[in-house]
Amino acid sequence: MADQLIVRRWLVSLGRLTAVKTTSDEAAEFVDTRTPMLAMRFSDGAFTATSLEAVAAQCKYLPTYGELAEMLSRWWRTNRPMPTAIAAPEPIRQRAEPTPEERAHVARVAAETIAALRSSVQPVEDRRPVARHMTNEQLVRAYQEAGVRSPRPAAGAAP
Repeated sequence: MADQLIVRRWLVSLGRLTAVKTTSDEAAEFVDTRTPMLAMRFSDGAFTATSLEAVAAQCKYLPTYGELAEMLSRWWRTNRPMPTAIAAPEPIRQRAEPTPEERAHVARVAAETIAALRSSVQPVEDRRPVARHMTNEQLVRAYQEAGVRSPRPAAGAAP
């Protein structure tokens, strides 16, 4: 996206080269209506003295947006700078096959981890039900222990 100030200056210069009898209001309208659309369509590099000369040389009068966009697109396709080449990525270094000692180590660590996880899990039958909510008194006490003023008064306390 081009800087609109650059586009405006380019359009003013184009207007001076192509508009023989144009009022200042018509010239202002020409610049104001075309600037944002051209700025969205092209980058700053499209608005140079060379592109101005190439477009103005094709105009017999002040061009419409469609004519202007077509002429500038044609010029830009042949004159825009080539994109910079991206360096090839580094080849991915492949790891060698694991040795029997590495395989044995991984198997032993995995077995130990699984055994530790299984020993810490209680069977479903041994699990006690867990309360899903607190009573009003428990909630007030939890607020007090945390040093936070409770939004609810304790049971029997004055509001």
